[in-house]
Amino acid sequence: MNQPFLRSLFLLVLLLLLVCNSTQAQFSEQLEEIIVTAEKRSEPLDEVSQSISVFDDEDLDTFAVENLVDLNALAPGVNIAKNEGVRTVVTVRGIGNEANQNAIANPSVSFHVDGIYIASAFSMQNDLVDIERIEILRGPQGTLFGQNSTGGAINIVTNQPILDDFKGIFKLSAGNFGLIRSQATVNIPVGENVAIRATTYTNRHDGFSSNPVLGQELDDADSVSHRIRLSWQVSAGTELQVNGHISDEFRNGPAQKGILDTTPDPRVLAQDSASSLTTESLLASVVLTHSLPESTIKYLGSAQRDSLVSFRDNDRIDSTDLSQRSILPAYVAPEDDAQTTTTHELQWLSDYDQASNVTWIAGVFLLDTTFDLVFRELIDFGRDGRFDPFTRDEVQSFTSGDYGFISDSSIERKSSSVYFQTDYILNDRTALVGGLRYTDDQVTANVMNFFGRSGTDRFTVSSKRITGRTTVEYQIQEDTLLYGSYLRGFKPGGNNLTYGREDTIAPILVQPTFPDEVVDVLEFGIKSDLFNKRAFLSVSTFFYAYDNMQFQATDPEVFEGGVANVPKSSVRGIEFEAIAVPHSNVQFDVRFSWLDTEVTSNYLALDNVESDTITNELLAQGFGLFGPDIQQARARHIKNVSGNQLAKAPANTATASVTHFSDLGRWGQLHSSLQYIFRGSYYHRLFNNNRTDLVGSYSVLNASLHLSVYESPWSFRAIASNITDKAGINSKFTDVFGVGATSVELIPPRQFIVGIEYRID
Repeated sequence: MNQPFLRSLFLLVLLLLLVCNSTQAQFSEQLEEIIVTAEKRSEPLDEVSQSISVFDDEDLDTFAVENLVDLNALAPGVNIAKNEGVRTVVTVRGIGNEANQNAIANPSVSFHVDGIYIASAFSMQNDLVDIERIEILRGPQGTLFGQNSTGGAINIVTNQPILDDFKGIFKLSAGNFGLIRSQATVNIPVGENVAIRATTYTNRHDGFSSNPVLGQELDDADSVSHRIRLSWQVSAGTELQVNGHISDEFRNGPAQKGILDTTPDPRVLAQDSASSLTTESLLASVVLTHSLPESTIKYLGSAQRDSLVSFRDNDRIDSTDLSQRSILPAYVAPEDDAQTTTTHELQWLSDYDQASNVTWIAGVFLLDTTFDLVFRELIDFGRDGRFDPFTRDEVQSFTSGDYGFISDSSIERKSSSVYFQTDYILNDRTALVGGLRYTDDQVTANVMNFFGRSGTDRFTVSSKRITGRTTVEYQIQEDTLLYGSYLRGFKPGGNNLTYGREDTIAPILVQPTFPDEVVDVLEFGIKSDLFNKRAFLSVSTFFYAYDNMQFQATDPEVFEGGVANVPKSSVRGIEFEAIAVPHSNVQFDVRFSWLDTEVTSNYLALDNVESDTITNELLAQGFGLFGPDIQQARARHIKNVSGNQLAKAPANTATASVTHFSDLGRWGQLHSSLQYIFRGSYYHRLFNNNRTDLVGSYSVLNASLHLSVYESPWSFRAIASNITDKAGINSKFTDVFGVGATSVELIPPRQFIVGIEYRID
């Protein structure tokens, strides 16, 4: 084992010893009960036979968690990576979205806000606004959440309006790098049966990195979000919830530092093409709940609109530097994506009755989402320091020019599913949970690349799958639950924007379409409330059979990359979570995971870094870009990836935190917290290329102070994050549609933040 991991393990053991030794003391406090909606109904966390991590609003405020990436490594086995600077890839237990450059491919961790399925991956970049809690479900959710949850699911629960009370929350924070954050929230009762909760949030800071070649700051922030929720108690048994959320972001963009960049400071990069990033997100949803005798029926509907426009330096270096000759200058100008979605879901839930030994939920889900893609890449094949103009006719006639990948495509996915899950109590100790879901998914695509020089491809790909869950629960004693589960999840297939078109010169590696991926899981776990509910322990172990994993593949033909499937892979691991209150004013929180992943079948694939390198070498010698020599040379680099680790799957993640509560008398109460995070090393791609894919481990130390003034609406907070100023690498990225450039994106640097809050109750 490496030294950073051993140090983190030592700290975890030390904290556990402190907790165990402290349990001999006379406790005066208990852990608060944690309620989750992981199974579509409100239940205590310790009674749900799944692996779930929960972070409430206080957790998010304590360590300045502003978006999903800030949760990276906080939950066991969860890796959240920035990807290409414009996407967020969530990987749970080694299962994530390894085909995210294909607009048709889906993520493997589904994303939900207040029960609404969010279709666009761009929404994962939005700021977390007025949040009650975040639930991270680990393992396939093939019954209640369906497709795209082979890895798990993330549930965001926002604060609901309160019917009978006017409330206000006003927050203002400032910090280094010119950071200014503000939030204004009001809860307004309207009569006896209606309330409105509205929030405006702004987030701005200067860049964490800089590009002195163009005088541009990167890793900056400039976003604004508005959320409004209406709650109407229509009658004694009927409630209507309406939600509207708008989020806009305008910034220079992420710092993607090329691995060939020679500037010594990790937060300074040299690039000769300016970057910019604009995202817009709109969500309108409605939830109607009606109580029936012994059951409840619920309708959830939404309309979603998300867009992204990105300009970025695709070679990730200053190509005017003559020493940088191994990669061609490239520029994305622009990538323009727009996604429009509607969802409908009808749920029928039985009421919980202690006299009955059966509870159940049934549902129907409908999805219709359309994705429009415009992609323009420029490549300076002449290396003359400029991108020469070209015409549509030149591209259509295969005339060489300073252009790379060009696409104008439209994709529509329609999905319908029905599901049913029941809990059956056999006796005082044993219960069974069983569920099935049938999904019918269809994707239709109109793909026009290079202005249609090969025509417009029209594809229709259908998937019909049954997924589900079987769980045996055994109550060892009143506060200890033992469970064993068999789980199945799937992610539907689709078609590629580009693919191999002939197999005479070289073998085809990328087909026009790609099939579903399927995962079968055995999981065993235990959850226990200890020491009269002054400690909570959750341990799970799991074994995955992973079939047809979708990943971003490269074909020997130039510009013909797409999604392919690795036939067989395996995942196994152990996860541990513990929370303890050894004394009325101290709380410990420890989380740890160990993960082992492997490709277990023979599979031939082409690393586009190697194929693009040989392509550039032959172009410099005068070979034609679309000639057979380059295609055959690329094919000679095809390798078997059997035995490789899966991507974005750190062998170890660990967090440990301690919070101390101090009574300052008439001054109020002080909460002081210290948090340690360790994220182990991993490979960013399936190819396990040590030069381009290996992402090193890092450790981060955070601290916070929160003063609640006695009998006052005022409170104050001070936060220090990444105290040791580690330039840890969040992720690497290698572009498959460009010139094979690899870049790194860092975690945020050391930040000091002070904030003030005023509450009206």
